[in-house]
Amino acid sequence: MDTITNTYFSSVLEYLEKNGIDRNTALSAIQFERHDEVNFRDKNNRVPLTQYNALLHFAKASLSEPLFGFFLGQDIRTADYGLLGYLVESSENLTTAINALIQYDTLVADIGKVKFCKNHKFAEITWIPNHSCNEQVVLRNMTAWVAVIRQLIGAHLSPTKVCFSHHWKAEQEEILAAWFHCPVTGNCKTNRIQFPLNYLTQPFRTENSNIHQMLKQESEQQLDQLREQEKFFDKVNQFLMAKTDLQECDIKNTAASFHLSTRTLQRRLKEDQVYFSQLLDLERQRRLKLYLGKMSLGQISTELGFNEQSSFNRAFYRWYQCTPLNYLKASLAYNG
Repeated sequence: MDTITNTYFSSVLEYLEKNGIDRNTALSAIQFERHDEVNFRDKNNRVPLTQYNALLHFAKASLSEPLFGFFLGQDIRTADYGLLGYLVESSENLTTAINALIQYDTLVADIGKVKFCKNHKFAEITWIPNHSCNEQVVLRNMTAWVAVIRQLIGAHLSPTKVCFSHHWKAEQEEILAAWFHCPVTGNCKTNRIQFPLNYLTQPFRTENSNIHQMLKQESEQQLDQLREQEKFFDKVNQFLMAKTDLQECDIKNTAASFHLSTRTLQRRLKEDQVYFSQLLDLERQRRLKLYLGKMSLGQISTELGFNEQSSFNRAFYRWYQCTPLNYLKASLAYNG
């Protein structure tokens, strides 16, 4: 399941409060469920990508800022990354930090994959986000990486090129380029940051080899725990994805398919710090992107297992902060 840590999620709420938006208002706007609020109090728990997406989309709309994720990324602190942040901070240089990022990125956000390559001319980090990540998630992620490395090496650091898979208007690309201090291009095949080879060996001011090794051991333990937690709800995810449609796909019928009682299924998912409603919500969002523009809204609502159109409309608003009709109109206007 695509999730991020509560700490990383909370840093968005803190940023919004600095910009005049109360955290309770923000959580209410994305329909943060009661059981999620209880789960949220434990910093060791995680938040589904659906709610992280919704929060950043809400912030973009509330602040009327199409580059919200970019400004949020600039505000990043090492502590926002939790254990991984301190592991990176204690690294010897950028090479060590990138290796830590590739190996332990899922500890912060299990929402994509990091790749690293280099040749005789330059080095390059590529981030492949999970399919449901919106553009604000991508903006924050890419910007935050550069912001953190500037904190550790020097504010003068500049990539040679930054590419985004999302499309940006010309004036938006200019804003991005002014901060990154290099050409920025949108509508590319991948999200990537290219930089000079000599950056790889520049020492970090905060390097501490002893602490780094201790943190690496702790990171390994946490990664093993995360993998263990994923095993059962991955099976539930695969079950949901394999279904022809999501009609009558409730927790009772799902539990019966696993030869479990409803209570046992709930308990096992709770051990993994997740609820069935979250898994079903994610699968509905995945299918929605496949159906939009190919089926009527009524057909989509039925295929996704909603008993009433109004229930589908409320879920759609939580995901995209607008009604299905307005979303389709906006898509037609953009593509037309």
